[in-house]
Amino acid sequence: MLIINGTAELMHDNKEFTKGTRHEFNMFSKEMPFEQQITQIEEYLVTRGWDNIEVISNGVLNNKEDITHDVLLKAYQKAKNEGFAVTVNNQPLV
Repeated sequence: MLIINGTAELMHDNKEFTKGTRHEFNMFSKEMPFEQQITQIEEYLVTRGWDNIEVISNGVLNNKEDITHDVLLKAYQKAKNEGFAVTVNNQPLV
């Protein structure tokens, strides 16, 4: 499973976040390698209202047992079933 970490800016207000704020995200992608997924990753995030995406790091997660956080484990499972999943940190970057 490919794991991508980065930041993105919210383009529209919603119940949880304020337009224009930048948040950290973690994303899982069933497909690899990263270079071949850039367009799909961007489309996935933009469809959900995020833009000005900056990928900070990416890598391959070979063992789901390495995931210790429940939210990330749920995202991993979702990506395994649906191809992509993203989690966004509630606190905006300063």
